Amino acid sequence: MKDASRHETQTIHWRPMRAVMLLRFLILLVLAGFSLAVIMSYGRKGSPQTDITMEPGSPTPATQGPVVDRSDQFEVNGSREGRPAFTLKARSVTGFAGDRKFLQGVELLIHDDHGGDVKVSGIEGQFDVTERRARLSGDVTVESEAEGLKLSTGTLFYDNERDMIFTADDIVFSVGGLSGQGRGMNYMLAERQIKIPDRVLLRVSAETAGLPASISSGDMVAALETDSAVFTDNVRLERGGDVLYSNYLKVQFDEGRKSVRQLHAFGDVVVTRAAGPDGEPREMRADGLSAELAGPGGDVRVVELSGNCRVTSGPYTSLSRSARYRGADGLVELRGDPVVKSATDRIAAQEIDVHSTQKTLEARGDVRSVSMPAAKGGAGTPGFGGRSAVSFQARTLLYDQGAQRATYGGSARAWQEGNSIQAEEIVLEQQARQLRATEKVMARFTQRRAAGTAGPSRPIVTSITAGSMVYDDAQAVGHYRDNVHLTREDATVTADAMDAYLQERAGVRELDRIEARGSVAVKRDQAFGTAREAEYRAADDTLVLKDEAGLAEVVDSATGRTLRGQTLTFDLARDRILTESARGARTWITLKPEAKDVQSVEPKTQH
Repeated sequence: MKDASRHETQTIHWRPMRAVMLLRFLILLVLAGFSLAVIMSYGRKGSPQTDITMEPGSPTPATQGPVVDRSDQFEVNGSREGRPAFTLKARSVTGFAGDRKFLQGVELLIHDDHGGDVKVSGIEGQFDVTERRARLSGDVTVESEAEGLKLSTGTLFYDNERDMIFTADDIVFSVGGLSGQGRGMNYMLAERQIKIPDRVLLRVSAETAGLPASISSGDMVAALETDSAVFTDNVRLERGGDVLYSNYLKVQFDEGRKSVRQLHAFGDVVVTRAAGPDGEPREMRADGLSAELAGPGGDVRVVELSGNCRVTSGPYTSLSRSARYRGADGLVELRGDPVVKSATDRIAAQEIDVHSTQKTLEARGDVRSVSMPAAKGGAGTPGFGGRSAVSFQARTLLYDQGAQRATYGGSARAWQEGNSIQAEEIVLEQQARQLRATEKVMARFTQRRAAGTAGPSRPIVTSITAGSMVYDDAQAVGHYRDNVHLTREDATVTADAMDAYLQERAGVRELDRIEARGSVAVKRDQAFGTAREAEYRAADDTLVLKDEAGLAEVVDSATGRTLRGQTLTFDLARDRILTESARGARTWITLKPEAKDVQSVEPKTQH
């Protein structure tokens, strides 16, 4: 047993030994790699390194960690893609663990891609070498000589990687002839773009724009490269008493950013203009608005409205799909089913132009208008009654507000209930209280038959055609001239001239009488009459032929009878004629005898 124990084999465990050897090898490998990196980096060119001169400094600021170094006249330079990006200087610096620097008297010079510099200054700041970010605070100012920009705020951050300076504090700025304020800012240096996300107020100086202007909104994005700015969220622009409201507004400035040159507004656009000399309100509403301004005073050159356009000027309001205003001649062009209306009038056409300076309106294409009854005591439309509306239709309309004249041209027609007038041209003279019609004139009157008169119960329709007509509202008479014809269902009358007298009953103009003169000719069924004068009386539906020389004549072709006298009276309802002799005897003669060759003669009557 002793010999057996003496020859027993001793076992060695190599697995732990291999682990220790592997650990030693890894440590040697890390040390070799580190030595190689140091050797390879020696003399290598890269971003300029910061030279820091250590000196005793002030006590460590709270929450900054242990102080690593302190120095005066700190400067560090940064680059991006091989180009200088920024230079950061400070009067003094305190370094903390983690590459964080606490700076006093800070000046940050940011180099843009266009050869310009943006200078940022602050009382104190912090700089993170690793992240290449800086924070400046205390009376921070931003200046760019190339952009003409000056800005001040409480705290500002610079991010070299994003090439951006930003803040969440209130800011005050000026650029060119513009100045303003807001809360928060992102300044993208490469894009030359400034965004202010809250409480924006931009002012345009009166010295450079003629009239002072201000723009307020929820946020703003300004593109310095294109001299433009976009405002969104509750936008309000005010200039010389004019105010614009919208959801979106883009403003184009001139090259010096001293005055507004273009405006583009969208979303519930409302423009309220300063009251004119008459004190009446002026307003524009649309889905979108574009405007061009010119001259040193920023005068409005062109304004274009689009979508649901509504323009109000004094008592007039226009509706259209689009509208265009030209400031040089004060012209407003309404397109897209335009309508202009007031409390008493409505005008619709394919196109409507309004000259604001001349106070005229021109409508073209299927013109239709309606004039409502005037207020109590007011003057209505000449030639028509005041109880109901008067409608007009024509190819064109020219209205002169100053002269109070409306001219309807091209197959013009006006009507009220059963009365109407049509001609190639109809002119309403409100001041003179006249209605004039020229070329192819035709007037139509509808009247009720008098109670107790013979004949059908339907109304009597009387038409007069002529070359021209002038209606005098004060005298309630229409003067028809040039080849005048009167036409009824049962009779026709021609003459050189006719005067139609109207009378108003319950707010409706009705035909009272018609006086015809010169070469009067009458046709009634198979009876024909001639005279120098004639008078139609609507009340008893009679037509009186007159001739002082006793040459008034009626020939009944059915019977061959001829009647002559100074006065011959047609009873149109009863189809008979009243003759008067020189001695005053009056005899009614029926034109249609009851039996053939039998004359119906009523008893003679004496005056």
